[in-house]
Amino acid sequence: MKISRTYLKIFLSFLMVLVVSELIIFGLLHLSWDKSPRILHLERQILTVKDLVELKIDGQPRSLEEEQKLLTPLIITLGKSLEAHIWVTDPYGKVIASSSPKIPDMDEFTTGDAAKSHEGVYVYKKRKNGIKSVYGVYTANLPQGYPFTYHLYHSFRKFDEESWFIRAQIILTIIAGIFLIPVSRRVVRPLKELTASASRMGRGDLKQRVEIKGKDEIAELGQAFNHMAEGLGKMVKSSRELTANVSHELRSPLTRMRISLEMLKENIERGDTAGCSTFVNGMQAEITHMDELIGRIIEFSKLDMHKHPAMNETVDMKELLSELLEQYKCVAERNNLKLKISLDDLKLSNCNRNGIRIVMDNIFGNAFKYTDPEGTVLVNLDQHGKNVRVQVTNTHAPLPKEDLEEIFNPFHRLKAQEIPGSGLGLAAANKIIRIHDGEIRAENCSDGFRITIEL
Repeated sequence: MKISRTYLKIFLSFLMVLVVSELIIFGLLHLSWDKSPRILHLERQILTVKDLVELKIDGQPRSLEEEQKLLTPLIITLGKSLEAHIWVTDPYGKVIASSSPKIPDMDEFTTGDAAKSHEGVYVYKKRKNGIKSVYGVYTANLPQGYPFTYHLYHSFRKFDEESWFIRAQIILTIIAGIFLIPVSRRVVRPLKELTASASRMGRGDLKQRVEIKGKDEIAELGQAFNHMAEGLGKMVKSSRELTANVSHELRSPLTRMRISLEMLKENIERGDTAGCSTFVNGMQAEITHMDELIGRIIEFSKLDMHKHPAMNETVDMKELLSELLEQYKCVAERNNLKLKISLDDLKLSNCNRNGIRIVMDNIFGNAFKYTDPEGTVLVNLDQHGKNVRVQVTNTHAPLPKEDLEEIFNPFHRLKAQEIPGSGLGLAAANKIIRIHDGEIRAENCSDGFRITIEL
């Protein structure tokens, strides 16, 4: 089984955290050694020795020989029971009783720092050649007679608490490392699947999707990947459709020009030049149409290629719409169209004036172009919540549902429509509105066909 780098990183990071936590725990234990169970146990032992000695003396003044004879058997018994060196001294340092004939040299202990307990027991510690030792001293005052000083010394090769703690940490590390293998594999598996899907997508398979499980960061990454794949699929599809539509739009005038050129050649070969000017004028019109179409395609492409324009202008919407409608009055009079206008006094801030003008000019152009004679065009500007809303309605037969959605796609033309056009006006308007974080939609209504814009 090949071990992944991600798994190694997770495992090594876990081990590093575990080692650092152990070092911190050992440091805290070292700094608070006076609160350790071993020290507290020594304090209880030395106070027990003190209580038993006082009970044995019973507060009666005695000679040194009597005290030695009375206390020595007790101290020897306590030393064997507690597995420690115990001795008692008088105020002058003379040993009264001891658990062993030889008294350990405590000079090295008493030169270091001592921990003092609440009961007044001084405890010293020492570590040398793998041996750990503790030395406790306590001085008490008897109700009568001289105060005694109690000494208790323990020496261990290692403390049981530390031994068990180290063993437990080692076992914990091993168990954690074993259980971390399936956990890390569970984490790494979706990443590998995501990598494989991305690799297949790089080879052109844009249908790749990953399965989303859970709600963690990896699930969010998978969801983002699926959204990206869906977006790339739409972009590629849109690009292919754009290429096909551009080819179709350019092929039509070229075909008509080719036909006119063939007919012109035939007339010239026959010596009939009477109708040649008609074919030449037709070809010139087709060239003009192609030039305008290419210009519109270039302008439409710039909306994607260029960075978004500055959104730092304020537009008086009533003034802008009134100015544009004035330019279409001649079209309305020629086709005997009725205009119904309702414009509130509203201003739009944080926008691009030229972009808004292009949008409204395209929408007005379509409304007046596709309204039959004697028809009606309604323009309404009002406040809708926090948005500025513009509604342009013209009398027109209801459109199929699919056309209401596809009408904003590039080069989309309504079926059975012979009115000339490039099919880029509403597509450009849609892009500009999206750049402004607005919404544009088409719908059928009782008055005909309506375009609604909210900014």
